[in-house]
Amino acid sequence: MEFGGRLYEIDSWYCLPENAWHYELSGLSGAPGVGPYLTFAIPDVTPDGAFTPSSAQHVVVRFGGGVAPWPVLQELIGRLDSSGDLVDEERDLSAGAIALPLTLNTWSHGCRRFEVNHFHNDDSWCYELYEVDTDATGNNYIAVRIPDAPETPGDHVVLTMHGRWTVPWAVFRRFLDAIRAADGW
Repeated sequence: MEFGGRLYEIDSWYCLPENAWHYELSGLSGAPGVGPYLTFAIPDVTPDGAFTPSSAQHVVVRFGGGVAPWPVLQELIGRLDSSGDLVDEERDLSAGAIALPLTLNTWSHGCRRFEVNHFHNDDSWCYELYEVDTDATGNNYIAVRIPDAPETPGDHVVLTMHGRWTVPWAVFRRFLDAIRAADGW
C-alpha cells in the first residue's frame, strides 16, 4: 500500500512458534529502522488442528516503533475486522465508555492499568496511551496527533509508536474508539 510517497506492507500469516495468527504492518521505504512495526497476534485455541481464533480478550497488539499514517492503520484494522478472527469481542461504544474528559483517564484490563492523556499542542490535538505501575525501563507509549481543521479528516493524522510494547487488543481498540468519538469522525 502506498501513502504519502511511502510504501507499507500489510501481511497476515500463522506464526508457528506462538501458535497465533498475525496481522502485521511494516514500512518498506524511507529511512531504515524507522518503521512502522505493528503486529496483532490472535492466539489459536486448537494449534493441532485448523486455526480457531481465541476470544478477542486474548488478542495482543505489539508496537515496535515508528509512525503509521491513519489511513494505513485503518486499512490494517479493516482487514482485521473483516477477517472474522475477532471472536466474542466485547466493545462498549457508549458515551461513558469512550468519552475523554479533560482530566487524566485511567483504564484497567486485568491487573494492568493504562492512562490516556490528551492535550492541545501548537496546531494539533494529541492523544497518548501508556501503562502505569510497570517495571518497564523504556519510555513505551503510543500517541495520535490530529492537526486542527485538516482538509481531509484522517489524511494528516498519525499514530506514533515509542519503544517496544505489548498492549491488550481491548485497550488499543478502546483508545481508537475514544479518539474517533472525541474528534467527531
